Amino acid sequence: MSSRECDVFELIGEGKSNRQIADELYISRDTVENHITRIGNKLGLRGRGKVRTWAVNQVDQ
Repeated sequence: MSSRECDVFELIGEGKSNRQIADELYISRDTVENHITRIGNKLGLRGRGKVRTWAVNQVDQ
């Protein structure tokens, strides 16, 4: 993952919404959604919910 995708992934794991992530990273919500899609593709996951579940499990460890 790129460093920005890692930032988004970590914030998803903290339970933040796309809007909160966008505001915190000073990027658009569309950019957040693109990062989530790319993260999902790299992990073989489809949809924000599955990426979030995986992220939460990783952040908790």
